[in-house]
Amino acid sequence: MKLQSSTKHLLGTASVLAMLASAVATPANAAATKGIYFGGSTLASEAFRAIFDCYMGATVGATGWTDGFQFGVTPLPATCTNSTSNTVITLGVQGMYAGVGSGNGVRGYIANDPKQWYGGSITPSQTFTLTNSASTTVQPPFPAVQPPFADTLNTTFGAYPYPRVDAGLSDSPLPATLAAMTTTSITFNTVTWTPPATVTASGSSVVSYTTTVTYGTPIQIPAFAVNVAIPVNTAGLTVNSAIAQGTINPTSPPWDQNNQGAAIQLSEAQLCAIFSGKVTNWNSTANIPFIDSTGAASTRPFYYTNVGNGIGTAAQYTTASLPITVVYRSDGSGTSFILTNYLKAVCPQIDASYATIFGATNLPSTNFSALIANIANAGITGSWVGVSGSGNVQSAVGVTSTQGGRIGYLSSDFVKPYAIAAQAPSAAAVQNEQQRAAGVELPITTATTSPTFIAATPAAAELAWQDGRLQAPNASSTWNDYNVYGYVFPSGTPIQGGVTVDGKSVLPLTNVAGAYPLGGTAFLDLYSCYSVAADSARVTNLKTFLSWYFQDAANNALATQIIQASGFQPLKDTIKAVIRTKYLGTVNATRINGAPPSGPGGSTAGGCNGVTGGAGAL
Repeated sequence: MKLQSSTKHLLGTASVLAMLASAVATPANAAATKGIYFGGSTLASEAFRAIFDCYMGATVGATGWTDGFQFGVTPLPATCTNSTSNTVITLGVQGMYAGVGSGNGVRGYIANDPKQWYGGSITPSQTFTLTNSASTTVQPPFPAVQPPFADTLNTTFGAYPYPRVDAGLSDSPLPATLAAMTTTSITFNTVTWTPPATVTASGSSVVSYTTTVTYGTPIQIPAFAVNVAIPVNTAGLTVNSAIAQGTINPTSPPWDQNNQGAAIQLSEAQLCAIFSGKVTNWNSTANIPFIDSTGAASTRPFYYTNVGNGIGTAAQYTTASLPITVVYRSDGSGTSFILTNYLKAVCPQIDASYATIFGATNLPSTNFSALIANIANAGITGSWVGVSGSGNVQSAVGVTSTQGGRIGYLSSDFVKPYAIAAQAPSAAAVQNEQQRAAGVELPITTATTSPTFIAATPAAAELAWQDGRLQAPNASSTWNDYNVYGYVFPSGTPIQGGVTVDGKSVLPLTNVAGAYPLGGTAFLDLYSCYSVAADSARVTNLKTFLSWYFQDAANNALATQIIQASGFQPLKDTIKAVIRTKYLGTVNATRINGAPPSGPGGSTAGGCNGVTGGAGAL
């Protein structure tokens, strides 16, 4: 759903630094006097920026999220509403989102320090002088891109760093215990963000989530079900299994497989061969490890799935040399976590040679460098391309002939048909485990517009979450119980497609028909107790937004459209109901609350029971 034709939409890039000093007009909601401050996952960034605009009832017109969709039909309403009653929200609260990646999102959350929401990476004891000159080469750290759309017009909230942390977002889970909830926090001596800006980092220290006496109990809840797509630049390839994209109608979800397209259709065996470096060129005729529906091991030529659309005989993707260049996230990324969680579950069952690469204890990881270290072959990985942020992965895979042969991984909102940026690539449809176990090894060989393998659609994300072996949260669930990746097949699980899956992550190996296997969520990391010393309405504003966001589907149709237009899927109403009751009600002992008790709006009840401080006393 992204529009990247102007600098304000280029996430995580240096070209936007000139914008950071200020904005030029009044807020879209002129009554806005307080902010809600989120930061982290770039996967979730575009969706949440549009959701915040929707929540404000912002009339954003030609410069807002309504022009961010490729539908060829009437766009979503320019004025968003809070319910099916079409009442425009005028709460005077503006949501802000710093898209800095999951790693930095968690860093800021654990440290309770919005200065940790910087883009890129930083080495302590470095000093950078940043200017607004277009010719200046800017090194990290730089602030997150000023949130686009209505937010860019707000002089009150447009400055960085944000004044506080209300929620961190990450596509990877928090540690399972408080003792493990630590991060490396950068110490900033000089932070003058207004261009010309000077940022001095003097060192770093290990900080931990300050016990429940200060912040209350951590809260980790999923925001929506997400897919990680596999973008492929097929320039220079002959792909017999390619499927043209149809027209998507944003007013008629769910969007099915037939209108998603597929730049290429790839099997489990092919993905494992590519991301292990076992195959490095699209013209390869090498045999790769393969297992059939009974779990029997054999091999197939790398190009064995290159059939379809009336072509029944597999052919090489190209007879000329065309390197397979993997584009990966060089920063801490929850998208990397979802990909490596998939590879760890799927690949070792295909061949024992994958065990040391994907089955190692350092995976899954938010750092793709862990996988590169496991491959331990610089001759292979040295040609791979590492970039920071989803927008840069999108651009690096690209669509031009000079980028032909590149493959990466991105959330579905950064690939076609959900992204309309000129550099947005199309994605692969991928074989899921249910298909392998059912003997579906190849794309359809008759002439058809329907892919055999599964595209990264909202409906496919929903199906993955319908696997009965994923435990639904209940009133007694802790933050770790919401970790959808942490649910594994129990001991004694029946063999699935000839393979023993005991102890493996459920999501990548789901046997639900039609489920997309590279899935997960963007977690909202919240505190149960917030400082209200500087803003007595802080908790009220945050909870009012969350209560609106987690309404059941019938009362939040426009937010649902925004989420699905990103290729994601809202949570089921049953999960939303548990979240509302447990954290957003008025009587539950676990509800989010404000402290200190002596301050305005403070309380000793709910999540502030026994708390003496409160998160965000900045």
